[in-house]
Amino acid sequence: MRPGLAGLVAPLAGLLLLLLLGGCAIRPPTLGEPVLGPARLAVEQEFAAAMAQRRQRLRCLDAEVEVSWRSLLRSGMLPGYLRLMRPSRLIFFGTDPLGRPVLALMVDGDRFRLVAVADTKAYEGPVGAEAFRRYLPGGVTPEVLTDSLFDWFSGGLPFAPEIVAVYREREPGEDGGYWLELAEPRYARLLYLPATADSPGLVRRIQLFERRGGAPTEIVFDQYRPVSTEDSSGILPVPHRIELLTRRHQGVDLTIRLSEILADCPPAAEFQLAIPRGFLLEQVR
Repeated sequence: MRPGLAGLVAPLAGLLLLLLLGGCAIRPPTLGEPVLGPARLAVEQEFAAAMAQRRQRLRCLDAEVEVSWRSLLRSGMLPGYLRLMRPSRLIFFGTDPLGRPVLALMVDGDRFRLVAVADTKAYEGPVGAEAFRRYLPGGVTPEVLTDSLFDWFSGGLPFAPEIVAVYREREPGEDGGYWLELAEPRYARLLYLPATADSPGLVRRIQLFERRGGAPTEIVFDQYRPVSTEDSSGILPVPHRIELLTRRHQGVDLTIRLSEILADCPPAAEFQLAIPRGFLLEQVR
């Protein structure tokens, strides 16, 4: 892959919440008291119902977006506009501080297209291309990504829902939550807050562990605010701040801030990205 394309793909792969998460997993230490028997079954059933409701009622998102990243070596910020449709259609337009277009990214199922304005070039290929595959976490294949991209941005469940253990959350600030340990990716886990009188159940954190152990990579869903759904069923809370915390040497911490969120589904044609006249198209394999 050419250096110019690498420089563009790195922050965009972070935008997809998949940057620098590679590696085989080891079993992490447990968090809290194990939940067993009927109590565990009740948590699992409520979680499954909450995720099913989110999949059925929340199918599209339009939002103003600000992506910022920081590491020991670099930092940056890219504002723009993000449009998503379940399961894995995405359009992102990035702009400079003056509002001029810098780049555009389209993901449609298992294909992507990237337009780099300054280079007058466009790149396209399969999501399974090495340029993207190298940023996927262990246990997450391109096939899984094509079924879950929407969930990374909306507080859904981006993995297979098989649960192997449940623990009561014991850290301060998340009273009443449960850690759910998933079968795939191996030993991935998420923090789930059950429904209350004022809110449905919410995913607050996802943790992934590497072969070397140590602190996990975390995806944090924060600042949930109500968004009106497209149907007549009312509103659902959607995270307006998403953080990716790699917590390792020279790792990247990424923050995505969403605003002006709408959940109406536009025509599928609005998820197309044309290549401007005069731009050179390069196929990525």
